[in-house]
Amino acid sequence: MNIITRPIFVAGLILTFILAGFLGGPGSGAEPALMHVLAKMRADLPAMTQAAALLTQIGSAPITLSIAGLAALSLLLRRAPGLALLLAVTVLGERSLVDGLKQWIGRPRPPLDPALIHSLAYPSGHSANSMTAFLATALIACPAAYRAKAVWAALALAVLVGFTRVWLGVHWPSDVIGGWAFGLLAVATALTVASRSDTLREEAQHNIVGRHGSALGKGDVA
Repeated sequence: MNIITRPIFVAGLILTFILAGFLGGPGSGAEPALMHVLAKMRADLPAMTQAAALLTQIGSAPITLSIAGLAALSLLLRRAPGLALLLAVTVLGERSLVDGLKQWIGRPRPPLDPALIHSLAYPSGHSANSMTAFLATALIACPAAYRAKAVWAALALAVLVGFTRVWLGVHWPSDVIGGWAFGLLAVATALTVASRSDTLREEAQHNIVGRHGSALGKGDVA
């Protein structure tokens, strides 16, 4: 069983998401103070701010959806339509849920130019979307021989995107933490579905690459 699907890990993610939602944001005290410090640092380090503005695009819709879409297409070409559908539903479903949660929770963004505010704060969409799209792609679509490296790359990119959101001052730190937790929950849900579906396991068995076992084997999901 993959660690991400273990009940204790899933429970920890749910608790993290709830606590970050209740304890973080503009009413926390610590986070507004941190954002004030970061605002001064951005003014002193314009080159780093420009780099962050570029790197944060890794978590944008065009990139995350393109990567997941190409991965789903590759699964279709490898005659794994069930896995392709699972990946697509996971990525698109998570995005829709994040948008709904933002409206339901209603947390305001850090102080920004109103022209720059296009949505509410919690959870961070860039953080959740990049975690879901990249990690789900690595675990569901990546050949077994390269999966471990792909997983680490996915996690590193998602973490990087999250840090850029805080540095740029567009999200509270707890927004990012909640986004990461929600993205991991989305992937855990997808892997659980895959592990319990005979059809998906059979598709995975027919798409083995290398000598490291099946893509989504029973009892050892990805």
